[in-house]
Amino acid sequence: MNGPIPLSRRNLVALDGLRGLAILAVMCNHVSLPASGSLLRQLVLLGFTHGWAGVDLFFVLSGFLITGILLDTRECTNYFRSFYSRRALRIFPLYYSFLLLAWLVFPSIVRADWMPLRADWWLYPTYLMNWLVLWKDVWHANIVGHFWSLAVEEQFYFLWPLVVLALRPRWLLRALGCAEMAVMGGRLWWVLNHGTSQMLYVATISRMDGLLFGAACAVLVRRFRIPRRAVSAMPWFSALCLTAYLAAVLFGGPQREDGFNQTGGLPLLAAGFAAILLCAVLTDSERTPLQTCLRWKPLTRVGKYAYGIYVFHVPLFYFVAQAVQPLPAPIRTAAWFRYSTIAFEFSLAFGLASLSYNFFEKKFLALKGRFEPEYRTTPSPALDGQPG
Repeated sequence: MNGPIPLSRRNLVALDGLRGLAILAVMCNHVSLPASGSLLRQLVLLGFTHGWAGVDLFFVLSGFLITGILLDTRECTNYFRSFYSRRALRIFPLYYSFLLLAWLVFPSIVRADWMPLRADWWLYPTYLMNWLVLWKDVWHANIVGHFWSLAVEEQFYFLWPLVVLALRPRWLLRALGCAEMAVMGGRLWWVLNHGTSQMLYVATISRMDGLLFGAACAVLVRRFRIPRRAVSAMPWFSALCLTAYLAAVLFGGPQREDGFNQTGGLPLLAAGFAAILLCAVLTDSERTPLQTCLRWKPLTRVGKYAYGIYVFHVPLFYFVAQAVQPLPAPIRTAAWFRYSTIAFEFSLAFGLASLSYNFFEKKFLALKGRFEPEYRTTPSPALDGQPG
């Protein structure tokens, strides 16, 4: 490929840091902590309980990165083939290998109440499990239930290239704004008329906030020159959004399926995460406190293996919990033991994901070179810190 490198092909290290934060938050949400104790422990418990917000950070990252790829390759002769092939090589090998293991081995070693119903198994390879709660009005938590968020992203990957190709880039930002208003309005209508629902938390059309905000960020950095003053204000805007959310949590005690989160909470999180992502992208060539934090090597290493950690962590946590179950209750419930177990679980998930990436996933990632975008003409000039 001749000409400047498109933004989507650059190695933005800070985004690995954001990805690392997202997966750490999700993992925290899936561990159990003692419900009583000091004020500090109560605050830690509150943070762990709301680690589910890491999913929204993942959605913002996916919306930004996927939309950026599509915008940068929109004029390619192999637009669809390149995108879908490269996505499949990244997602499918580990996912379907893990599902095969789950269906063949898990039924004999996992408690029946932690396995998905056999009649619903077909929903997992088709990435439709997040609609189960709408069809059956029930969500059966299970050892592979965390794949609902991957289903949301896969459905987005399937449809979004058609939208990006159909709309001119100058219309895409307006379409994203209209879509977000429709999502917010639809959730509000549902809550006012039918009450809160777990369906709103997992259904694709009601969890689009992060994907839409991330996609808007991808358009913004490619079509507009964002003033330096605005870039400097983004961390403050992000802090304002997240502080407003935390204030509602502390004073109202909302959980992820309550009225606040299902109306105003999700957009607040998406806006806060989108602002910090924008700042990270636009200051990539600078040495700022934000870049220092997000480029911290242990954090970026976690981000590099985030997909494998995501796939493995819930089953690993289950098996560790089963292994410690025979221990005496005073030991199992002791704070020191729980925190030590969490550290072990996190380390185990990271280690397994590292092995998977280096000895399995990389063999498929090496094939992505066969599906490089083929440009009709020289791509649009890339950005060098500030979009133009």
